[in-house]
Amino acid sequence: MLCERCNKNPATVHLKTYVNGIMTEKHLCQSCAKETGQLQLWNLGNPLSSFFETLLGTMELKPTLWSAKCRMCNLSFDQFRRGGQLGCPACYTEFREELNPIIRRIQGDVVHRGKVPKRAGGTLSIKRKIEQLRNKLNEAVSLEEYEKAAEIRDEIKRLEKEAGGEL
Repeated sequence: MLCERCNKNPATVHLKTYVNGIMTEKHLCQSCAKETGQLQLWNLGNPLSSFFETLLGTMELKPTLWSAKCRMCNLSFDQFRRGGQLGCPACYTEFREELNPIIRRIQGDVVHRGKVPKRAGGTLSIKRKIEQLRNKLNEAVSLEEYEKAAEIRDEIKRLEKEAGGEL
């Protein structure tokens, strides 16, 4: 479909207006839509940028961090701070020390837990419970609370047996 105004360029802006219950349609190219004032492009910038600047502004950052760069994509931490986007998956490991407090503040933890699908819900919830118990077991052993550790170990074995061979 060609622009209704210039009849040269393809129509990329399609406007529908309703006046007193009557609909009218206009099909314009981008340049004609700009000229007639039908298309106004607003530069909202990057909303993540100001969000991360606010978060990072509260942190004391090491001076060397501003010049630190990702080895894979060459993105600097300062560029991330201004743009709000990391350049590649390697940035997460390169800037882990600085990102973990930010991620923890935003979502409450650095490990994504997400929703559990209904089909796999039983197994996943048991896996998570066992993971939590293993952490408690390690803590109890390090504190030399062997009776408590034995109870936790027995609970882990019971849950593993309950799950069958699925874990």
